[in-house]
Amino acid sequence: MKRTNWLIALVVLGTTTLMAQQNDPIATGLGGVATVAGETKTALSQKDSSSVQTLAQDIPLWKQKLYYGYNFDIYFHHDSRKDRKENGWSIALQPEVGWKLTDRIYLGMRVGGSYANMTIQSDVKLIDTTYTADLRVHHGSWQIEPYMRYRLKTLFNGKVGIWIETHLFTGMDFPRVADNMERGTDYDGLRHSVTYGFQVSPVITYQFNKKSTFQIFFSILSIGYSGSTYCYADGSKQYINDVIIFSGKLSNMLANQFTPGLYGLKFGVQKSF
Repeated sequence: MKRTNWLIALVVLGTTTLMAQQNDPIATGLGGVATVAGETKTALSQKDSSSVQTLAQDIPLWKQKLYYGYNFDIYFHHDSRKDRKENGWSIALQPEVGWKLTDRIYLGMRVGGSYANMTIQSDVKLIDTTYTADLRVHHGSWQIEPYMRYRLKTLFNGKVGIWIETHLFTGMDFPRVADNMERGTDYDGLRHSVTYGFQVSPVITYQFNKKSTFQIFFSILSIGYSGSTYCYADGSKQYINDVIIFSGKLSNMLANQFTPGLYGLKFGVQKSF
């Protein structure tokens, strides 16, 4: 009799344990709270666990990868030579669009225009007299810059990014005299010039919300190459090329006629969709 009671007790205990496992919210994934071995455990429902994946899948790929932005470039120019001085400023606006190839690699394109106002002081000799003549020149230009950017490091929980950027550039510049007597004429017979080359410089970004990232370009630390073709009114052309160091031309630096990019600041904002 006792043996029969033991068998009945074991059967009842096994059945109870099996039912508890079947109804256990942790095992079934239905969600809820259960006490197991004196500990309280909460299960995530299958619906809740898949909601994050569903949300990510609902966002189109182009919204995850594509971005746009706008950049401003403010530059103050000062160049002193033996018989010539140049002073002025320029401002440029460059909208951009890009694609996040990976978390570290961005590919993009900037297209923009700029305006410059220059005052040129040069020494003019007339027989036995030398005097200084001032000439104001306006420059209008446009430029295209395809670029690739690689993130080297992140700081402050991913808020700050340190990047290295390589961009190609090409564009045209149209100088015009702005003085009263010669207003609108070509400057030194120059109709326009074409520039082209590449540049490598560091960029620092700061993400201040989920969709907006501030960026600043350090042209003072840039290196690269620049070529120019000057087209004159008489049909002649002149070709000049030079190495870029610190956003200036190496030949000017060697001739002690170098103006570093420290006088300029380029910054902008990238926006996600």
